[in-house]
Amino acid sequence: MQSVVELYASVAYRLLDFVVVLSAVFIAIGIKKRGARIFFNTRYKLEGKDEHDYVSWSFTLLVFALFNYIDTAITASIISLDTDYLLRRKLFYLSKVFFFLLLYLSLYALHAMRSCSFSATARIAYYLGLIPITLYMFQLISRGYYDVTLISSVYFKLMISIYASLACVLYTYYPIKSMYKMWQNRSERINAKT
Repeated sequence: MQSVVELYASVAYRLLDFVVVLSAVFIAIGIKKRGARIFFNTRYKLEGKDEHDYVSWSFTLLVFALFNYIDTAITASIISLDTDYLLRRKLFYLSKVFFFLLLYLSLYALHAMRSCSFSATARIAYYLGLIPITLYMFQLISRGYYDVTLISSVYFKLMISIYASLACVLYTYYPIKSMYKMWQNRSERINAKT
């Protein structure tokens, strides 16, 4: 079972990295089409639900990607510390919880500064983020303070990998929906000409 979970985790994390890169390309295409002012110029009013959804999805993806890569570096630093293993556990799980909470605050601040409504993707990302926060908090208390393993490392890794898989689906939903809508509009225009 452990080797299957390890394989699944490896595939899920690589897929998540691939989705982030692919989505960054989609964001770059969107910036070329709409301009960078859509993100930063507060005098530019977002027109319609489509622009709100695009900006909200982009903020969500960029903040998630940024925090994911910073968290990876800090996690490696914490693991390599030469301290008591219980202190390392506490720091590890506490840093994970704080990173997710900081991700939430950053995402909220970006939406508030841009006066952008939360898209369905951003809302689901908020709700989905409760899974790892709860797991890391549970592990902090059980493994960090009581030194008791209630969730084995295999099941913990499986649950976090399922979270990563759901994040992949979530972050690809908006680009696929947008491309389908563009294809549908193009088909309607072609049919209207004939």
